[in-house]
Amino acid sequence: MPFGLNDKKATFFQIVLYGAGLVITLSEFFLKFSGKSLCKTEGCRIVESFVTGGDVVLLISGLALFSMLLFLAIIKKFPIFHSVILITALSVEGYLLGFQSFIVREFCLFCLVIFGILFVSAIIKLLHGRKEIAFAFVSFASVFFIIYLVNPKINEFPSSQYVLIYSKDCPHCKEVIQYCRQMSIDVHALEAKEISGTLKSLKINSVPVLFCNEGKEKKFIIGVDNIKEYLFAKATPKQESGEVCPIFAPSECK
Repeated sequence: MPFGLNDKKATFFQIVLYGAGLVITLSEFFLKFSGKSLCKTEGCRIVESFVTGGDVVLLISGLALFSMLLFLAIIKKFPIFHSVILITALSVEGYLLGFQSFIVREFCLFCLVIFGILFVSAIIKLLHGRKEIAFAFVSFASVFFIIYLVNPKINEFPSSQYVLIYSKDCPHCKEVIQYCRQMSIDVHALEAKEISGTLKSLKINSVPVLFCNEGKEKKFIIGVDNIKEYLFAKATPKQESGEVCPIFAPSECK
């Protein structure tokens, strides 16, 4: 009875935790069919946008994981297999949390809850004398910090009111840039490749794109005609029509 945690207590806590994980994952799975979600954070939507097959793949994997863990906890057999599953699950959580911490910098509340259940379950196994479960924590930490070291760095948007996302070989982008010059509109230009990960997470696949920071309201305007129409209605020219304010050097405007 290592650390005062006997078989009965360990089994009880594991069944409760795995049962809770199964109920939470199952609830999220069914809510998806009605367009709802237990997770209200932006991180949840960003994470699912990067998963091949969408969040349904993660949910099905979660259902299989907790069903198997719950079954093993109830029958109280195959302890090594039980530990291997937990080690694998925490390794995956290391990647998911590392991705959220260092790449997208947004957290998925649902992922954090699942991680908490698995982490506490691993601690219970360790306190119950399953020393091999220590590899779960080592594996989690290793994967987590590898993500920190190998980081594509999805950059944040500049704080300017208007940010034009463009590509050098895009003729429509040049048309928007010329329009801004003619209208003397101060726009911060940002090449698409610098924030390709962010654009992918927002499912934006084409340029030009105008990001509009209007205080509490943020907007993405996509397409040359839509951008020109929006700027014509919203932007206030800073110069007389005969003068030009360079889009890439607004400091030159007098």
